[in-house]
Amino acid sequence: MGTSSRRQFLKAAAVTTGGVLAARSFAAWALPGVDVPVAPRLAPPLAVFEYPQVQLLEGGLSQQFENNHKVFLNLDEDGLLKPFRQRQGMRAPGPDLGGWYDNSDDFNPANNFHGFVPRHSFGQYVSGLARAYAVTGSKPTQAKVHRLVRGFAETVEPTGKFYAGYRLPGYTFDKTCCGLIDAHEFAQDPIALEVLKRSTEAALPHLPEKALSRKEQEARPHQGVTYT
Repeated sequence: MGTSSRRQFLKAAAVTTGGVLAARSFAAWALPGVDVPVAPRLAPPLAVFEYPQVQLLEGGLSQQFENNHKVFLNLDEDGLLKPFRQRQGMRAPGPDLGGWYDNSDDFNPANNFHGFVPRHSFGQYVSGLARAYAVTGSKPTQAKVHRLVRGFAETVEPTGKFYAGYRLPGYTFDKTCCGLIDAHEFAQDPIALEVLKRSTEAALPHLPEKALSRKEQEARPHQGVTYT
């Protein structure tokens, strides 16, 4: 949208809004028997487009989406689930994905962030795949979402063992919520909301009673600065 058309849009919006407000104001003090202009019934001023309603034309953004979709679709599922399974003492095949994602004992805030917050981005991968399915209708993508949700569900138990001694439980739980909600909404996963309920019950004992600032976290007992 150019500068000129942007100005025209804002001007029109201001006029429309002003007219509605003026009509309401007039209605408040008009004399009995005087016809009062009725404010127009407006559709919601903003609405979200559904993913199938938007098409990226050929170009950089479209290529980036296709590349990301391909990468996510080829992520090793056992590798994604491995940190969850390891913390539960389950059989955990598959490769380590590296970086923050792995379960690791060699984390050092001074020089080595390997294993900083294991499995933290799992929900984001599920979310990205679910939204990619909503865009493309790719059945392999939907099937991958469903498999990941089921694989994750097998690791969820009431004590939330994989949050015990975990550095940033709220940070990771937030991403888990995103992934499971999107799996339900965009990939029609039939068990995602039930898994979300169980995940929430498991995570709650390990979360603070409210959002805490860094200073508030530091004032409470903690194992080290990386837990704040």
